[in-house]
Amino acid sequence: MIYIIKALFFDLDGTLLTSKRKLSGKTKTALKTCREAGIKVFTATARPPLLSKMLDLTTDEEEILQDGGVFYNGGCICCNNNKNFTFLPEEIVSRSIGVINLYGDANLAIQMMDEKHSFRFSLSDNDYKLWGVNKDELISFENLKYAHVIKIVVFSPWDILPDLCNKLNDVVGTMANVYLTGRGDFRSIEIVDKRINKKLAIDRLINLCGFNHDEVAVFGDDYNDMEMLKGFKNSIAMGNACDEVKSCAGHITLGNDEEGIHYALSDILKLI
Repeated sequence: MIYIIKALFFDLDGTLLTSKRKLSGKTKTALKTCREAGIKVFTATARPPLLSKMLDLTTDEEEILQDGGVFYNGGCICCNNNKNFTFLPEEIVSRSIGVINLYGDANLAIQMMDEKHSFRFSLSDNDYKLWGVNKDELISFENLKYAHVIKIVVFSPWDILPDLCNKLNDVVGTMANVYLTGRGDFRSIEIVDKRINKKLAIDRLINLCGFNHDEVAVFGDDYNDMEMLKGFKNSIAMGNACDEVKSCAGHITLGNDEEGIHYALSDILKLI
């Protein structure tokens, strides 16, 4: 049986976005062509559903990404304007924060239902904008309640993150997925419930939409993309991904700064 691609799932940072965190002109044109052909364009990202604020999207770009997708590494599925969340158990949140607090310089973001945020240390006004949140809407870290936490993000400084990641894996690794991700100017540890990852969340979303596995193509570049790259036949790793991530994918495209998305859609999947 021959299957036609009906849905595309894109990681954002390092994949759909350039290193300047923008959609290139050729990428936008390619995605518009796919959507005009009836192909759904979904995100599969660690980010929350605050893309317009975080990335300062134009109206044109918002339209391209309006189908929804997988957020918080699978902690939220957004489809047809409905959101479905998977929460971290309160015990995991408590244990994780306890370990992180042993590292005096480690800032962390607690990401909750309805895109509520709490930070251990204050950020600059510009940094709050990059997180897509307003300072006056934050939840106080001192008054934080552990219910409805979806994801914990630990960031800055980089040199302590590998050791901290190992400690977190020792303490909560049997009950949570702990990822060391990123490159360049933002690297982080991400903690989500053990029952979720991008692949499992995509499974749930395509089941809601009635798509077959072989009707889906997925794109990624980082460690938190490995499950979805392994889980789909039509999987594409970016040229800027490390070899371990590339080994999980069915295909390799060009880098995110080399029009890798356009190349994959035209030369690998032959959709445009």
